[in-house]
Amino acid sequence: MIEKTVQVLRQLPCRVFVVTRSYLRPDVKGKVIHSVEDARSLEGGNITVLDSLTVPATLNLIKSSRAYVGSWSSLQQAAWFENKPVVVFYPENHHDVTQPTDYAFGMGRDSTLGREYSKVDASELAEFLQRW
Repeated sequence: MIEKTVQVLRQLPCRVFVVTRSYLRPDVKGKVIHSVEDARSLEGGNITVLDSLTVPATLNLIKSSRAYVGSWSSLQQAAWFENKPVVVFYPENHHDVTQPTDYAFGMGRDSTLGREYSKVDASELAEFLQRW
């Protein structure tokens, strides 16, 4: 999924920022929710990898961007609040989507493309992004 997405992003006529976070994030029971990411291999051409941005810097980046592409997180909510086009990928049968919660408030928008990880289609992504 990441390779398909990056191939599409590399074809865009604009600068693309990949935001990652390099830390372990455990839940209250100590189970790892999020592990260390290393996206430096994606850097080059129109893609710049940004690691460990502050929250204000990340929100400013979203505010000044043309669109948001990413996995399910609070970042797509920030993009929705800024009325940005959003592409959001999520796990199969993700509960926030299958039984919509307040976290999914932008999923029904025409400016949102949401897909399960296994259903990511590079041509659909490219076509959606060309609209914006």
